Amino acid sequence: MKLTTYTLKQRISILRWTLPVMLVIVTILYQLWSAHLAHNYYGDTIHFAVEFLFYATVGPLLIFRALTRLGHWLDEKEQAEKQARASEQRLASITNASADAILSLNAQGRIESWNHGAELIFGYPAHEMQGRSLLDLLGSSEASEVEFRWLVEGVRQKGFVRGHQTTCWDAAGQQITVELTATHLTNEAGKNLAMSVILRDVTERQHREAEIRRLNTSLREQVAERTRELAKKVEELAQANADLQQLDRMRSEFVSLVSHQLRAPLTNMYGVLEHIEANCPLMEATCVRMVPILYQQVERLDHLVRDVLNMTRIESGALVLHPEPISVLPIVQQVVEQLRIRAAARPFSLPTKPGLPLVFADRDQVVEVLSNLLDNADKYSPAGKEVVVDVRADQTEVTLSVRDFGPGLSPSDLERVFEKFRRSDSSDSQAVYGYGLGLYICRRLVEAQGGRIWAENHPNGGAVFSLALPVAG
Repeated sequence: MKLTTYTLKQRISILRWTLPVMLVIVTILYQLWSAHLAHNYYGDTIHFAVEFLFYATVGPLLIFRALTRLGHWLDEKEQAEKQARASEQRLASITNASADAILSLNAQGRIESWNHGAELIFGYPAHEMQGRSLLDLLGSSEASEVEFRWLVEGVRQKGFVRGHQTTCWDAAGQQITVELTATHLTNEAGKNLAMSVILRDVTERQHREAEIRRLNTSLREQVAERTRELAKKVEELAQANADLQQLDRMRSEFVSLVSHQLRAPLTNMYGVLEHIEANCPLMEATCVRMVPILYQQVERLDHLVRDVLNMTRIESGALVLHPEPISVLPIVQQVVEQLRIRAAARPFSLPTKPGLPLVFADRDQVVEVLSNLLDNADKYSPAGKEVVVDVRADQTEVTLSVRDFGPGLSPSDLERVFEKFRRSDSSDSQAVYGYGLGLYICRRLVEAQGGRIWAENHPNGGAVFSLALPVAG
């Protein structure tokens, strides 16, 4: 097994000395044992035949074996040489086709090989660079000489230098930035043979990196500028928001003040009308006709003031609820009885469903919401048509529905009828007088109690307003 590590020349030298020695040893052993035995026990004829057979076979066999072994070694060498030549050809092809400059330097730092990539990068043909120093590429300055000595020393000590960035000069005298990798080459005995150098052109990459750095710097400056502008805008917005909040507080206070101030004259007007009716029994026909009109207008104004006050309390967060378990049927009957006082000609259809669950809500606010819905139904229903009130319940909600027999709602009004100041007819010739606050207040009051309210058109005509309140736990 150890012979396989020897060179072919060493193997042949060993075989040249080993073959004669083996022949001598075999001959001596034959003469001391086999020839003596044949001579003593057999005749001369047998002895001669044995010796002839021995010398005619052993020698040629040993020589044949040695030549066979030698032929095997030669085949191995030839195969190894073929593989080496193929590897060298592949390596040469790769080196020549590489886009990077690949050079080989001898021990004196002179260029021995110059690939196609080097020609593309530096513009020098291979025959012009053969035998020239690497310093011709690095430049002839003192700094270049120092750099070259550092490179050679670094390769000698560490065996390689990797990723060193430097500048070279091409055939046109232009400066090129390259990334240099150098490797120390030695033979099997460790003797210094040469040095391989790979030069990669990174000039374009440097330009891109510089452009990226410039763009990053510009982007940071823009971000900083936009941040300052945004901070200024935020500060201005905060100030504007504070001003708006102050204005909103002032508006709410003004509306509340005006509304409260209006309540006193309204109360006085009610008192005056009641005094006229009680103490003026002999009023003329005009007064008799005007007093109900005054009552109606005072009541409408009072309703408007009450709605504005409710809206102000809701939007300012000053509304205080007192929820408790209540039954909805007595509330429906109470509100309908109050409405019949001023709408005696209006028929009402009331639910008769005993055993409904209690709801958890504020009684006064439920009365307010239901009053608004019934009042709207009375306004929009034709004279003589009844207003239908229905109640249904499930395990979580009790739902009250108020249906009128009016013209119904348009598709857009179904979605927006609960908005502030929203009316289905906002023209100057309104058939029904109002300000568009009632349904808005209803929605806010119902939602404040954890309920929901919606509108829809009945298949047989008219609008249906429904509110659902949570069942008391």
